Amino acid sequence: MTALVVVLLLLAGEAGTAEAPDAGVRPSPPSRTAEDEEVIRNLDLLERLADSEALEMVLDLEASPSRSDR
Repeated sequence: MTALVVVLLLLAGEAGTAEAPDAGVRPSPPSRTAEDEEVIRNLDLLERLADSEALEMVLDLEASPSRSDR
């Protein structure tokens, strides 16, 4: 999890280094390297895994026989 935070901080630090564009000129989107694309795919995968594990844990808790009815 700390690696995810480090990657996000590095990406955020790079995003703030661009110069402000002139008035009326649209800034071009930053180009992404193959490494950037891989990092983005890995982050998406981690988010999906975290979401599915959370859902699985909730379903396990609902199915647990020790759960008291309200």
